[in-house]
Amino acid sequence: MILSDNETKLDLLNNQAIAKTIVSIIRDSKESVSIGVHGDWGAGKSSILVMVEDLLNPKHSEDDTDPKDSDEDDFDWDEWEAEDPEGAAEDETGLSISGCITVRFNSWQYQGFEDAKIALMSAIVKELQKEAKVFYKNHPVKGGFKKLKETCKNIWKNIDKLSLVKNAAKIGVSLATGTAPLALLNIGEEQVKKILTDESERNDLISKAGALLKPSSSETSSYKEMADFRANYKELFKAAHIEKLVVLIDDLDRCLPKVTIETLEAVRMFLSMENTVFIIATDDEMIRYSVKEYFPRVIEKEGEENGDAIDYSRFSDKYLEKLIQVPFHIPRIGTTEAQLYVLMLFIESQIGESEELKALANVVIKKLSKPWALEQITTEEIKEKLGSYYDNVVDKIWIAKNIDQFLAEHTGGNPRNIKRFVNMLLLRTEVARNRGFDENDLEIAILAKLMLVEQYEYDFYKAIAEELREDGSCPAFDAIVEQEEPGKTKEEGQSEARLIVDSEKKKKDKVAKQSEADATKAEVPEYRNEKFGQRLAEETIKKWLESEPSLAGKDLRPYFFACTEKEDFFFSTQEERLRELIYAVRSGKFTTGSKGEEIKKLDNTDALYIFKKISDEIFRKIKLTQRIPKIVEGLRIFVKYRPELQSALTDFLLTLPIDKIGVWAISGWEECIPKTSASKSKLEEFVRKVQEQTKDQFVKSAATNALR
Repeated sequence: MILSDNETKLDLLNNQAIAKTIVSIIRDSKESVSIGVHGDWGAGKSSILVMVEDLLNPKHSEDDTDPKDSDEDDFDWDEWEAEDPEGAAEDETGLSISGCITVRFNSWQYQGFEDAKIALMSAIVKELQKEAKVFYKNHPVKGGFKKLKETCKNIWKNIDKLSLVKNAAKIGVSLATGTAPLALLNIGEEQVKKILTDESERNDLISKAGALLKPSSSETSSYKEMADFRANYKELFKAAHIEKLVVLIDDLDRCLPKVTIETLEAVRMFLSMENTVFIIATDDEMIRYSVKEYFPRVIEKEGEENGDAIDYSRFSDKYLEKLIQVPFHIPRIGTTEAQLYVLMLFIESQIGESEELKALANVVIKKLSKPWALEQITTEEIKEKLGSYYDNVVDKIWIAKNIDQFLAEHTGGNPRNIKRFVNMLLLRTEVARNRGFDENDLEIAILAKLMLVEQYEYDFYKAIAEELREDGSCPAFDAIVEQEEPGKTKEEGQSEARLIVDSEKKKKDKVAKQSEADATKAEVPEYRNEKFGQRLAEETIKKWLESEPSLAGKDLRPYFFACTEKEDFFFSTQEERLRELIYAVRSGKFTTGSKGEEIKKLDNTDALYIFKKISDEIFRKIKLTQRIPKIVEGLRIFVKYRPELQSALTDFLLTLPIDKIGVWAISGWEECIPKTSASKSKLEEFVRKVQEQTKDQFVKSAATNALR
């Protein structure tokens, strides 16, 4: 089962503590407040928002749309009662306010809006409007619907005008050209064609827009409209009969600086209203970057006044302090916490978010409440909480416990990176099974171990492929002997808090592997790449090698084939292995240039093979032409990155048939054979040979000029 990468209410990292603290602040606060939830990408910010929403309003978080009110998002005025319903109260005496409503606002989804501030205002008003309408349906008051309807119409008019005032210049031009945002003027689909094709219709539309913006009919300055909006908003909030409005803003750090700042400016405006709470989940470093980009002149002046290098962090800090009153920083999870998280993810991948998993999660959270104790979960605790599921997850637990420390250290404890690694492991295993890989050919535990070095020590991973024998095993792994205390098994030597998974199969495997290691212990492997042998002595690699499962005697080819997203490691011939670079050289100088780093990293044997392959092809296919063939351009760039081939290139040029050489062969070699090159004299010899033997006057003239 692939794990969901979306936000979740299932807490495996003790983030519920932050969520509960935020809810306490919301309930205790007597004024509007803004709360920041800060953390790196993938730290769990969105999940904390979901937890907060669940604690405040469980029903809303489970299902955003109540079936009986599924049409409330479409505020159709015609559906409203013209007359007060029978039994309506005379006034609102005795009607109490209670609870709070939450509004989710994903800033990234509004990236394409002209004004993110207007988008946020609209989202908030829409939710309040919906809540107020539902309230008056359930608690009818004489004149209540009529008053609410008028308030809503006014507030939407305020929003429309604020949008139009800001974009007045754009609208004027757009209307004249027929490209205006017609939706702002409530124009139906049928009228669009007329507006775009009929000049009189277009002029009428311009008049309508002018009426909205004309100062003589009504004052439409942004200050006046904002004041009206505030007044109407207060009436709408009162009509909703709630204690607090909580707005959850997510993914702000994914937005462009303009959208980020506009959203924060809208938050600032609402904070002056009563009983409004904003919870903003974002990476605060990205906000600082947005401030720098959005207010460049302010930053420059600040730096100029002090006579120092520009430091935008001070201004950004001030900006954040004013907008986010209560900041929460999600703490980085330590190695022990990350190890528990890895374990829980593997178990979840097997049994899903079952009640048993939730019960086990509660045990994990209890242990995480004292992270300094470094307490791991025990076998007995897992068995007790998982019950009949335990036998199904034993193998996954064993895998988790063998990769957890390496994975925790190399991901920096980032929850999303850990989850993505687990998902990639599960996905590759499933794809391999569907491709027909046998379970004995591809064991998930070995795949997990190899994926660790693929992800975090890729050069070493590539080097392993180069060191494999014909049977797919690696001699380096045969030489690794597990270092254990005399008289103790590995299991007995583990810490009591460490999870131990014991099985007869693993004991037998261990004995077999130890015998193999003993048989080859005295052998000193000869490595094809000297650096590979050096890397085996690195502490990180040694820890990885000593971890279970052992790779001694294992055919690793299926595992490399299962991980071919980045690179194919095995081909039947050298040409197939180097085919991509050969194709690049054939395609010309630009394609070859884009492969420069790969060309530099080739070993000498492969570089010489590509050179011979390309030069042979040029010799066979060369024909008289004055334009330089793309394959020759590619060869020049290839030799530029491999200067040791300069002599081979000039030797090759001297073999070319003179009657098929065009002007292109005379010049342009300086990039790959500079004046300081030892092969420069051979290049001149080639040009002189062409001058003496060619019958083409253009080529002869070019050669003569080149020799001057």
